[in-house]
Amino acid sequence: MTKYAIPSDLEEEVVRLLYRRAADLNWTYLTDTERTRHYQAWTSDPEVGGRLLPFIGKPENVRPWLKDRPMKEYIRATYGVGKWAPLVVKPATPVSALVDKALGHGWNVDLETLDIKPLCVTIRHEDDEEMERRFAWAPMRDFKHLAWAAIASQAGGDPLPWVICTVDSFVRKITPEQKATNERIAKRLGLISAHVTDG
Repeated sequence: MTKYAIPSDLEEEVVRLLYRRAADLNWTYLTDTERTRHYQAWTSDPEVGGRLLPFIGKPENVRPWLKDRPMKEYIRATYGVGKWAPLVVKPATPVSALVDKALGHGWNVDLETLDIKPLCVTIRHEDDEEMERRFAWAPMRDFKHLAWAAIASQAGGDPLPWVICTVDSFVRKITPEQKATNERIAKRLGLISAHVTDG
């Protein structure tokens, strides 16, 4: 990705605006088609593309910057991860609450083990410190990425069982059929499938 000399204060203002709009749109759960429509609108918006254009050079460079920089980081930022996390106006549910929803009470999250591609942490049961799991979470659309990360990690020597947790919203709930398919795939791969609704 080409680096552009965008002044840091301008970049922060634009990203803060994008993240405010993304929160209003429930961005995490939009389809690719819906996201494309917003990228096009933002590219021609004087407050977004118009402010970036002097530093990016051409209108056709605006959308790739939006998509591959701030919006690629948006979901991680909502969980408090990355340089743009302070610009998020509507943080996501903390991972400790997701773990509680997915597995029940009694699990402690070790944030020192946080990895970001995908988002995952090590969790330990409070009644048995030897009972550890790797807990990875993402929107439903990224289930395949969670599954791949889990099996790649285990193939590389990770001895911990993986819980792959898909997250939806009350606005965009996954269907019982999708949930059942996830569970079948996870079982086939030797993984634990979980699902929670955020909010």
